[in-house]
Parts: sequence; C-alpha cells; structure tokens
Amino acid sequence: MIRKDIRKLNYGTRTEIRVVEGYRDRNNKVKQKTIKTFGYLEDQDDPITFMEMVKDYNDNYKKSKRITYSKNTDIPFHLDPSGVLYNYGYRFLEVIYEKLELDLFFTSINFNNKYSLNDIFKFLVFQRILNPDSKRATYQNIQTFYREYGDYSLDDVYRSLDKFNEVKIELQKYINDKIKTIIGRDSSYAYYDVTNYYCEIDLPNDEDDLRQRGVSKEHRVDPIIQLGLFMDSNGLPISMSLFKGNTSDTKTLQPVMKEIKANYHLNRLIVVADKGLNSSSNINYICNNGDGYVVSQILKGKKGKKYKEELFNESTYIANAMNTFRYKTFIEEYEGLDQDGNKVIRKRKVLIYWKYEDAIVEARKRDDKLARAIKSLGNNAYSIKHTYEQYIKELHSVNLTGEIADKVDRVIDEDKISEDAKYDGYFCIITSELEYDYKKILEVYGGLWRIEETFRITKNELDVRPIFLSTENHINGHFIICFVALVLLRMLQYKIDYSMSAERIVRALNKCMCRIPEKGYIELPRGEILREYKKVKTKEGKEVYSHSLTNNDETIQDLLIIIEKYNTYPYFSNSAQNDFNQYLEKIQY
Repeated sequence: MIRKDIRKLNYGTRTEIRVVEGYRDRNNKVKQKTIKTFGYLEDQDDPITFMEMVKDYNDNYKKSKRITYSKNTDIPFHLDPSGVLYNYGYRFLEVIYEKLELDLFFTSINFNNKYSLNDIFKFLVFQRILNPDSKRATYQNIQTFYREYGDYSLDDVYRSLDKFNEVKIELQKYINDKIKTIIGRDSSYAYYDVTNYYCEIDLPNDEDDLRQRGVSKEHRVDPIIQLGLFMDSNGLPISMSLFKGNTSDTKTLQPVMKEIKANYHLNRLIVVADKGLNSSSNINYICNNGDGYVVSQILKGKKGKKYKEELFNESTYIANAMNTFRYKTFIEEYEGLDQDGNKVIRKRKVLIYWKYEDAIVEARKRDDKLARAIKSLGNNAYSIKHTYEQYIKELHSVNLTGEIADKVDRVIDEDKISEDAKYDGYFCIITSELEYDYKKILEVYGGLWRIEETFRITKNELDVRPIFLSTENHINGHFIICFVALVLLRMLQYKIDYSMSAERIVRALNKCMCRIPEKGYIELPRGEILREYKKVKTKEGKEVYSHSLTNNDETIQDLLIIIEKYNTYPYFSNSAQNDFNQYLEKIQY
C-alpha cells in the first residue's frame, strides 16, 4: 500500500511517500510496517513519473508476497535454527472449542480477577492435547502457540483450578447441550466404565483424601483416584465422576446414574457395561428406576453355574455356514429385590455365543500361562504370585502312618486346564431389553470397546496420570480440563470418521509449526519426515499395511485428511502474515 504522510520540516511542509504493508500480529491486532521509503513528493523533478514508479514497485511487491496453495508435500523450506517456532495446529482444536461456545460459558461466570478464566482454560486444554505435562511445566510453554492466550502468572493458573472445580458439573451439562445441537446424542443408551489414575505420593493425607490405595488397573502400589465415565454411541464423552481410590468399581455406577439422570434430564437410560459392573445390587437399582441394561456375564465359577447346561447344549445353537460363529438366545426369569427390599421375579434375555477367533486367542493365552507355570516349577520361582499360578496345585505327601508329611509337591493342574479349555470362545451377555435380537445385543454391547479406547487415550495421549496436584479442588480442576480435552479430541476424530488414532492426530497437529522471520511474514518449516508404510490388499480384499515404505510423509498425509474434512485449503507455503491469519480464520468445524 502506498502511504502519503505530511511532515512538518524546518524548511517547510513535505509529503513523504512510503510503501507500507498492513498485517495482523499473533493476537490479530492491526499493525503496519514500512517496506520502502521513497522520499518527499515535492522534491521530485517529475512527480507524475515518480508516483508511477512507486506504484509499479507496490504492485510487484504484492505479487511477490501472494500466498500459494499446493498439495505438493515436498515444498522446500529454509529455517534459521535459532528462529522461534509457534504451533498453529491448535486452530483445529480451537474451532471445536468455539463451536461448543465455551468462550461464552467462561465469560458468563462471575469472576472479579484481572486474568481471564477462558484464556487459562483454553491454553491448558490445548496443551493437554498437544504437549501434556504438569501445570508448572505447561506454563513454561506459554509462548508455544501462534496466538497468545492472555497475560497471567503461574499462581493465577493454580487459582483458576479452584474455579474450574466449582463449575465442573455445569460445564459438563453445557457441553452436553451443545453436542446435542451440533452432532446429536442418542440418549436411549450410554456406555459406562471405570478406570483409575495413580498419584505421585506415597500415602494419602487422610481417609477423606481422594487419593487412596485400591485395585490399580496398572498393578501399581501408589494411591489412586477412580474415574467413572459415561460415553454415547458416537464415542463422545457425556460425563465423568471421581471417586476415592479404594472405591469398588461396582459401587460407582449407582451414584453416577442418579447424577446423570438428574443433571441431563433423562427419562429412561439403558446402561451398557462389562462384567465388572454386573452385580445384583446394580441390576436391582437399574430396574427399580425404570432403566435398562446390557452387560456381560461370567460363565465360569459360581456366577456362571446356572448357564452351564445351556452353554454346553450344542443342539440348541444356531451356527453360520462356516461354523465359525454360533449363538443362542433365551428368556430367563430371575429373582431380584424391589425398592423396599422385597423379592420380585423379573425377566431378561440371555445371549450365549461362540467365536472361533476368540477360542484360538484364549487357547494361546492359556498355553502361554502353562509354559510359564512349567518354567516356574523348574526354577522353584513361586515366592511371587502370578496369574499362571492357577494352573499349579500343591500335593501333600502322606506318611505310612496316615499323617500328612511336611513335604509339598507342586505340579501342573491338568484338571484345571481341561476345565478352562471347555469355555474357550464362549461369551455371555444379558439384557433387560427383551425385544433385542442377537444382532442388536451384539451391536449395542460391541460399542463398549470405544470407552476402553477412550481410557487408553487419557492415559497415553492426554497423560492424565501421574497426578502431581494435592488439594481436592485442584485435582477436580485438573480432571475437568482433561475431560474437555478428551471431548475436543474425540469430536475431531468423529469429524474425520475415526479414520485416525489420537496419537496420529496429535502428531499431525504438532507438525503445524511456523516462524515469523520478520514483521508481517510467515515461514512454514517442514521439520522431520516420517515415511508411511504402503497399503496392500490381502487375498480376502482387506487393506493392510505392508513392511515397505512409501516416499510420502505420513504425518503430512494425516494433516491433509484433517484439513480436507475441515473444508479448507490443503497444504500451503510461506506467506504474508495477513494471508496466513485469514487462512486460520477460514478453518471451521
């Protein structure tokens, strides 16, 4: 742009001619910088020719700085190693944040402090996804993103956790309402499961501490915190609840169901859960509240004894043509308790099925345990209990007098092995929904794997544990940050049809780095290249990855998939900062 500025000098008034460029900085504030100063108009011998020359320079400069878009993934970039890199991949998360209107939620909170709750929450959520770490270490990366998120101290971050704890229930309800509008929720049934996270302490402070020793999913001895999570059929989280680490999984369901039905105004809810939550107390609670269930059932031991006759009655199974899958369903009556503790007779549908693939897997797992059991007998390594110990039994020697001797022989329990082998490949699901056929039962229960995958994401990509915070308010604040981070990540996965793992999404978003070599310009370095594996088709026509590499950068290919789903341009090269800012603004969920 050509700019004319009137200057008052000692020898009179003059018109200074400059070519300037307007740009928006990282915080989207309009600024200008001088490209070239040509002198004063009144001092020129031929003002008309002079201004034509200035115009030609301005036009050529605009053309040289025009942004170019290309799907070419081999664009050469030259980066000064000392240059500061900023992440702009956060923008693909920010547009989801904006779609959920979380900015409005936090700005509506009555909060008198000078710093912005929304800026802190947004920064912590994005960092939890892209670069998870402790709050202290996260604050050190406050300049990581292309856009700055406010001006606040580390103390402000810790103080804000108290406020996040105060609004955790309202925030989850708010997000649920937004997701129902944006995507929709099938509130007729929901998946529920429990996991736990370990804390960086040796002992809990007292019996009221959330951090208590319990049954760790990771077999650790550290104090843990239990988390119950409800998820919808799209794989999107609905609500989370925290419990003391010594709380049994089965005891978490009832308070969470009561809370979710009250807060989310649900009429009837069908709970889908695994056998760990299948207790008579929970089943009674669900039925007495007019709700339903689809849960797996143990087939071995005392709990499964009642199904033994049906399980091994091969004549009543329906099999597929290859006999690799067979099933049966039947209605059974069972005794339960009503709200007053009186006995009642109820009905439920039972599905028992057998799959060849599952039978092979279970046989292999047992063979592995058996091999380790045999090895332990040879080494006398039995001071520590392991799962393979179930296949070892102890025989006590008997003296001639009939008394039991001190000698004990440890041998393989062949009867136990034979008994367990009978159950290979069999699985049982029970449901209150009598109208469900076997396909519907399998379909509904089959979605439970997504909640298990969700827990893996929280522990791997989001790195929710270990937990370094100490007060209950701060711990709750930390978990609501992680919950919203999980929502954003899962909504992004939903956007791309779950075609990519969370790990690859995070890697792709962290590939989006830029630097500002001078005011008003953006450079986009490539960084390291991660070559992808070739896909080949099996004889059955299924696409699988081979062991051969392509020349493509896998991370950029993943990024292109995300960009395409966001209906924006594909990949782009160095540009003017104005154009770059406009590009980021055009990214929409």
